[in-house]
Amino acid sequence: MAGRPDGDALPLGLRNRLAELILEAFDAPPARRALEALASFCRSEDGRVGVDAAERLAAFGCFAPAGSGRVQLLGTHRAHRDALCRRAAAAWAMLESHTVPTDGSTLLGLLTRAAWLADAGLYFEVHELLEPAWFRAEGAERVALQGLIQVAVAFHHLGNGNRDGAVSLLSEGLAKLETAGAALALDASEWIRSLGALLTAWRAGTPPPPIPGWPTPSEAARRST
Repeated sequence: MAGRPDGDALPLGLRNRLAELILEAFDAPPARRALEALASFCRSEDGRVGVDAAERLAAFGCFAPAGSGRVQLLGTHRAHRDALCRRAAAAWAMLESHTVPTDGSTLLGLLTRAAWLADAGLYFEVHELLEPAWFRAEGAERVALQGLIQVAVAFHHLGNGNRDGAVSLLSEGLAKLETAGAALALDASEWIRSLGALLTAWRAGTPPPPIPGWPTPSEAARRST
């Protein structure tokens, strides 16, 4: 089953900055340490994170020093602490649970990362991760990538209470994935069927089945790399 969908919409600037940090943390140790510091802040009741972590959070741009080894969210960001922390904690747990490195310069690596993000409920980050690859792709591969992105955005809309947007984007994404066939090396046939059942329930207003886990690259594709 997939992770909890995005919810409690963050202001655009904060949302985009967090997404950037999460994606950078796959490859860049400084970003990984900054995300760890953010997760530490979220576990703290008084903002005490230690001097090094406080410096990293100050560089993040949404925090101010609040005494030795302590930080606080700036101004209006304080109202969004819970939503920020839910997303940051999910991202940090995702990174900690996947210790085998992936190659973000390959499509297989990106598709693997997309599955990790989606199953952590980080659907906006799936969109941000895959969009550059979609820009570069051609033919059926481009169609399939756009389909994945639209599915991710559908669940992002759902988490933010936009049910109509979720229905529309899931419908469009499924149509593209079905058109593209096996253009991507994903074990996706059962996932697509499950999404179809989910879409039917959304349209009918009946209790939907659980959101299925995001597909990962096929074993055959992994062995060929």
